[in-house]
Amino acid sequence: MKKMKIVVGIILLSLIGCTPLEKKMSEEDRILLPTVTKQAYDVSISTMSEGEFIPQTDIIHTGQNVALAESAVTEITLNGIDQVNIGKKQVRNKIAYNGSSTVPFTGTFAAVVGVHKHYTEEYKNGKLNGYKTWYSEAGRVGLKEMYVDGVRNGLQESYYRNTGNIRSRISYSGGRVSGPATWYDNAGKILHQEDFKGGNGEWVAYWDNGQIREKGRLAGGLPNGEWRNYTSKGELEKITIFRNGSPVSQEWLK
Repeated sequence: MKKMKIVVGIILLSLIGCTPLEKKMSEEDRILLPTVTKQAYDVSISTMSEGEFIPQTDIIHTGQNVALAESAVTEITLNGIDQVNIGKKQVRNKIAYNGSSTVPFTGTFAAVVGVHKHYTEEYKNGKLNGYKTWYSEAGRVGLKEMYVDGVRNGLQESYYRNTGNIRSRISYSGGRVSGPATWYDNAGKILHQEDFKGGNGEWVAYWDNGQIREKGRLAGGLPNGEWRNYTSKGELEKITIFRNGSPVSQEWLK
């Protein structure tokens, strides 16, 4: 059995690529992470800050079969809302603009390849105000989460990619997990409920087949202490020790 232990000082949990701790990440795990193509995504605004936490979700983001008529178009208006290719987003002094415009952007930035939409984020006066939304290969919403003035606040919802059924509802406040959270199986049965008062409580996430995928505790809305990850067959895969949201050690068991 191959074991590997890595000690690190910091981690950036990015929405693209993988961190040094994830060198052994399987291809399946790469697919499960909320990602979009590097060419269609502005890393400078979308990379998560040190210590920020987002659960892995069972989503594919190839965006196939999404009927969005934007072929060869970088800017359109849908239902009165400006839709701009995310490649034109510029961030200056933490305010988002449409290219070289001097007016803070209000509208939706979209990661689009051809006519297929992968991802959107909604802005008002240059700040994230509204939803970040990821889409499945079938065009269904895979994950959406609410932001207020650039900070994740409110409900995050994820969905099963094969049916579109609700997978989880998790409450955030000030960018961290806080309040009620519920996980469901594909038939709508509750798998686990927790009220993260003050961001404290037991975190459990599941595979499609109902097996536990990861388990650990949150303190102040961030992972702390020992977290365990399991394969879809229920085998212990790795153990990670967190301190205030950042991993300080990790051991692979599979």
